[in-house]
Amino acid sequence: MSVATSTLSFEVRDISGQKSATVSDCPLDASVGEVIPSLLALMSLPQNDLSGPISHSLRRDSDGAILHDADVVGEVVQPGGRLVLQPSVDAGGHC
Repeated sequence: MSVATSTLSFEVRDISGQKSATVSDCPLDASVGEVIPSLLALMSLPQNDLSGPISHSLRRDSDGAILHDADVVGEVVQPGGRLVLQPSVDAGGHC
């Protein structure tokens, strides 16, 4: 008899490739938006700059697909998958 798991393991790195981490217990039902703050803390990446909070997004390393905040981790991340954590770029900002 197999036992269903309720967590997922994956690897994540920052856009520069200088910082990385292995996540071994991410809840399958967590949203990507819920996971990002924990990843920032785990990797000691800044959550704010001089202008205020920095928005971040995750993308799959395998195909470059951007994962949206509302996406459910268990539906968009493969076990052992590799993700890239990157700052979100908003075009048309104020100077």
